[in-house]
Amino acid sequence: MIYVLKNKYITLSVDSDGGAMSSLVYLGEERLWQGGEFWNSRDVVIFPIIGHAGEYTAAGGAYKPKSHGVARYSEFALADITLDRLTLELNSNAVTRQTYPYDFDFLITYTLKKNTVKVTYTVRGKNGEIPFYVGGHPGLKAPDGEAVIEFEDEQEPILYPLDGGEVKLDTMKRFVANKQFFKECKTFQLGGISGDVSMHTKDGYTYTFRADCPVYAFWSNEDGGDYVCVEPWWGISYNPEHPAELSEKPFINFADENGKSFSYTLTFEKD
Repeated sequence: MIYVLKNKYITLSVDSDGGAMSSLVYLGEERLWQGGEFWNSRDVVIFPIIGHAGEYTAAGGAYKPKSHGVARYSEFALADITLDRLTLELNSNAVTRQTYPYDFDFLITYTLKKNTVKVTYTVRGKNGEIPFYVGGHPGLKAPDGEAVIEFEDEQEPILYPLDGGEVKLDTMKRFVANKQFFKECKTFQLGGISGDVSMHTKDGYTYTFRADCPVYAFWSNEDGGDYVCVEPWWGISYNPEHPAELSEKPFINFADENGKSFSYTLTFEKD
């Protein structure tokens, strides 16, 4: 089922199959990558694991998750909808327990306010505290798959290479994310970022993210596709150097029956 929110700036479509955004039209123009040869997705809701993960242990068992967890493969139920706000809900079930052994309620709320979309993830453990990662994966249109990524203030970020370890980078304010860049770094994972993160494209658009996430990831298929993904993560991509036990992995989150929420905003502007 496709649900639609709309105001004078943005028309947002969300698919209950996976709970992710399927269309983001700003002032009449689609700004979300619409899938194709170089990436079939448009956006991905990441929960409770990030990346193409290897086997992990949890609750006394061993599990082999699918890419980015269970949410993207699940059908969400409608919890609430108004003209500018939508909440979808996923509850643990026999299928989710095959790769994630915990009982949970997972809610996604999308809210429109002028030229901004707010995405909020809420996780509740139903039988005590549960460990998890969560995050977003929107693919935003960028001609030639190229964008300038700019930070609100100068940063001294930490790079987390996919093959392990961490590197303290020199002070930086911006960098160019293009196909050659992604051939070299694959997924660019940065920690220690404060303030807004903006993405400027050749066709005059600026996408600005605001979140309190510990890691931002930047990705595009190195071989093609007119998009760049800016991904707010409350977690980090799987790495074989990390502990096998889910509750001991870096940046892991915990939530009990009281729930815990995580949000990011995405604001659109045109030159």
